Amino acid sequence: MIQPNHSNDIVIERMIFHVVGPDDSNLVLLEEIEPGAHLDFFVDRIRTASKGIMLDFVAASPVLASLLKIEEDAACFVSETKNLATLFNTMHSGAASVGVFLMFVLNVAGERLYAIIKYDHEEVLSYTIEEEDDIRRALIAALTSTFVRSPEALQKAAIIRLTEAGGELSVRDRVAPSKITRYFLGFLGARRRFQADQLTSTLSDIAKKTARKHADTLGTAVMSQLNRRVYDAVQMQPGFDPSNREPFLAAVFGPLPEDSPVRTTFDKELRNARIENEVFDFDRNAVPRPRRKHMVTDEGIEVIYDRQFEDRVRREALAGGGERIVIETGGIRVEDDYTEARSRLR
Repeated sequence: MIQPNHSNDIVIERMIFHVVGPDDSNLVLLEEIEPGAHLDFFVDRIRTASKGIMLDFVAASPVLASLLKIEEDAACFVSETKNLATLFNTMHSGAASVGVFLMFVLNVAGERLYAIIKYDHEEVLSYTIEEEDDIRRALIAALTSTFVRSPEALQKAAIIRLTEAGGELSVRDRVAPSKITRYFLGFLGARRRFQADQLTSTLSDIAKKTARKHADTLGTAVMSQLNRRVYDAVQMQPGFDPSNREPFLAAVFGPLPEDSPVRTTFDKELRNARIENEVFDFDRNAVPRPRRKHMVTDEGIEVIYDRQFEDRVRREALAGGGERIVIETGGIRVEDDYTEARSRLR
């Protein structure tokens, strides 16, 4: 949602937070504040939250309704955030932790965005040193109502852009990174833009497109089995996480140096498809096993056959190097001159 080249252009125009938790008694509604000397802390949290799964508002979204009211009348900001915090608190699951519901109005490179963040309280210990009769003692105290830098404290976040169609959201959910918890989806009133089958298919296409662009770099070891490598990666791995993409890259492309142009192209294609922050489980049915096998010899001879006839094709290593390919068949159906130009993998 917030492009990397604008990550340093985040300006907090307005800010408020309310205390929420698993019980109604936890709800404490507060007034608008200024981040003051702690501005950088909150900007860093927003920056962290900006890389998430893409969602779109549905027509009946309570969050969209409140944001549209704020857009029409800025004086509604405090009252609408209180309404949203109250709704969030009622939809909280019983296992939820006490924390704060933060809401921001942002200006990012001249564009109005909104941010909603659920931040858990974490118990931390503080100490003071007491000195008496030249003896120093440390006094330890527990603090529970805290903002800490720990990534685990940031439980849920949504960066929101209003559009003519309603609005789009970039959402992170630490509890369910690849799915988003049902109650948070219900609170936002949004649905995931891309489903698992779409994401799996798109990632497969991106991997193949990237490989073909860098065929010379990757070499025949990868390119001669590209479809199989992509298929195996999808079937063998649980899913894809852009922040931990090494297992997928290695499975498809083999070992890559950090400065490899293959990485650059792959990341660019993810951004072009707007899935650069999508965490998802693979839908293995979206990338079916290729029905046919395809071999091309060094001499340019092509052998294409259905997998059901694999037992009819036998490969034998020759003593002096090379291979003999033996095909057992009930007969030849076509034997003709072949004049059409055709792109071959050599």
